[in-house]
Amino acid sequence: MNREHTSGQWFFAGRIEGDEYVFDTFESGHLVKVLRKREGDPIVLTDGKGRVYEAVITAAHPRKTVVRITGKRLLPPPERRLHVFMAPTKNMDRFEWFLEKATELGVWKITPLITRNTGRKKLNYDRLEKIIVSAVKQSKRAYKPVLHPAITWKNIPWESHRFFAALCEADRYRNKDYAQARRAAVIVGPEGGFAPDEREELQQRNIPAIRLSAYRLRAETAGITAVCRFYCNDS
Repeated sequence: MNREHTSGQWFFAGRIEGDEYVFDTFESGHLVKVLRKREGDPIVLTDGKGRVYEAVITAAHPRKTVVRITGKRLLPPPERRLHVFMAPTKNMDRFEWFLEKATELGVWKITPLITRNTGRKKLNYDRLEKIIVSAVKQSKRAYKPVLHPAITWKNIPWESHRFFAALCEADRYRNKDYAQARRAAVIVGPEGGFAPDEREELQQRNIPAIRLSAYRLRAETAGITAVCRFYCNDS
């Protein structure tokens, strides 16, 4: 089995035990009604934790499709890992777009960040997880990004990550350090920007700044640009 470019459309599976897996009603309906899959058709599954399975459909039913596992491979986790702490946008479509594209690009973890100017503080995590899973399947990634519960500014785990901050104005930028880091976390502010006390704390903690553009970006564009800057040299 090749790496993450195994041919054919990918599907997401929960926990796989033994040599058989049963899809839930939603995925079964998609397989049978939309994709017109039938008994004997080969498919590829991932559990989002590095395991990729080759399988063959043994029972194609819109409510309960069953597959037989014919091959398995555990892919190594990526060497470079980015954790994005990002303030959700007021318009959830934009934040969902960010989640989808960041997943396709290979982001490792995402934590919604509630800052003073964050436009939205309540999130539908079930819907957000579905968006991430869909992007995992589309991009054929063996590792699903972890979506953490939202945290407030005062609960940022400063000591557990090598942090960078996406800022429009700063005297010095550390883009090269950011792009070459093996493990990093980046803070992307809200649509209204960081509050003065938040900017002051970033400065007091000596959090390096990165510059994403010479222009003012929307929050979701800034988030995607930060992900691209980190992974731009990866194959």
